[in-house]
Amino acid sequence: MQTVYIHTWGCQLNEHKSEEIAGVLQRAGFRLVTRLEEAEVVIFNTCTVREKAVEKVLGKAGEVQRLRSQGKRVLLGLGGCLPQAEREGLFRRIRGIDFLFGTSAGDIKRLPEIISLAEAEPGVLAIGKPEGLDHLPVRRESPFKAYVTITEGCDHFCSYCIVPYTRGRLRSRPMEEIVAEVEGLASQGYKEVILLGQNVDSYGRDLFGEGRFAELLRRVAATGIPRIRFTSSHPEDMTEDLLRTIASLPNVCGQLHMAAQSGSDRVLKDMRRPYTKAQFLEKVELAKRLIPGVNMSTDLIVGYPTETEEDFQETVDLVERARFGSAFIFKFSPRPGTVAAVKYGDPIPQEVKERRHQALLELQRRISNEESSKLIGQEVEVLIEGYSNGKLFGKGRDGRTVIFDGDEHSLGELVAVRVTGVDKGTLLGEPCNG
Repeated sequence: MQTVYIHTWGCQLNEHKSEEIAGVLQRAGFRLVTRLEEAEVVIFNTCTVREKAVEKVLGKAGEVQRLRSQGKRVLLGLGGCLPQAEREGLFRRIRGIDFLFGTSAGDIKRLPEIISLAEAEPGVLAIGKPEGLDHLPVRRESPFKAYVTITEGCDHFCSYCIVPYTRGRLRSRPMEEIVAEVEGLASQGYKEVILLGQNVDSYGRDLFGEGRFAELLRRVAATGIPRIRFTSSHPEDMTEDLLRTIASLPNVCGQLHMAAQSGSDRVLKDMRRPYTKAQFLEKVELAKRLIPGVNMSTDLIVGYPTETEEDFQETVDLVERARFGSAFIFKFSPRPGTVAAVKYGDPIPQEVKERRHQALLELQRRISNEESSKLIGQEVEVLIEGYSNGKLFGKGRDGRTVIFDGDEHSLGELVAVRVTGVDKGTLLGEPCNG
């Protein structure tokens, strides 16, 4: 029985892909290990949204080379978005790769065969088109919360984004198939599902000619599973009907991730984002009005090639007015083949990007702390996800992390916790009696 180690970078979709990789290989007789040093086969499930993620892969590949220099025979395979984007060029870029596979279910299905081929002759390239959404066996990391893919790919083609090229165009799973999967998870005692897609709000557009995400949410909620989350949402597709649906379903959590990317109308146009700052803020205000206590998060890019200091200040203003609970803030990283990389390159100096990045991080940290502090004294429902150093931790319905004293045997339980304080945006609490 061969041992295999899987390391994942990137989004929650990638994390779920790794669960599928593990499921396929386990069914084929491989044994999963948690330490690279124990593995005969090492698989890196990669991300290429930003160059920093690629650099991390390069560093991790060095660990495999060190093991080989010590006489250990180990196969190295790379999967996911990086091979899908760079293909055979990766064999030249990263020394010692034995096989490459892409993002499609078809590639993952073939992994046992691909590994066998690479053992006989390294240098296997097995990258198909990112199409289809075949159901694969899954080895889930958690016994109480589960990822469920509802779409893959994206049709928006934002100027900076490589996702449509690595994940393909929008593809939705049949609604009945999704509902059946959630029903199965509910019957197994799962407390939470996270519905995944590059743009979940577009769900069904390819199947029905229009978005059907609100209908899907109603169907999933009817399974009775206690908690439903989803990510990610595109501002263009976040409608009032969808917001009212979220507000009407008690098991859909009050957490909404909607990527702004910039607060400058001019930069948004260059990014090919089909909304203005005012329109984005209107949707934020509508969400907060319709879903009391909703915790909104976002993605922001600083240092886009056409971003001036005035444009950056527009983004600062957006953050101050939207008051996100949290934000993922990135420095622009040109992705090969995207419109932004081809048309503009990367003209803004790194020190300017870094200054803007740090300024926005500092602002968001303050706002996150202030928004979290509003919950002090309130009772929140927490799904306990882990135990460390005598403390339990988990997430409230709004997605904020809560830390409190408790018994490590209560993992996976839903408990009531009173918020007593805040530390760097994280809620501190104590269990409620009874």
